[in-house]
Amino acid sequence: MFSFFPPPKKPTPSEYAVLVWFASAVCIIIGIAALVTGFRAAEANHDLAVALQVRGAWCLGIGIFLALGYWLYRRLMDM
Repeated sequence: MFSFFPPPKKPTPSEYAVLVWFASAVCIIIGIAALVTGFRAAEANHDLAVALQVRGAWCLGIGIFLALGYWLYRRLMDM
């Protein structure tokens, strides 16, 4: 039977790796940008700068946790 859409294939481990590393890199870049912007903000916007720094730190932490967690997972699975 003919179908317009081919059946979905299971992603390979390297495709998962690209997805995880890309998501980690995006979180780290956004976190660093938010921290730098928060530190350089004017004194009049102190409350907004603190909120931006907190969210930037969380985003940076999530990105680092993703990278370290995936790296550790790959190291333990290769044993």
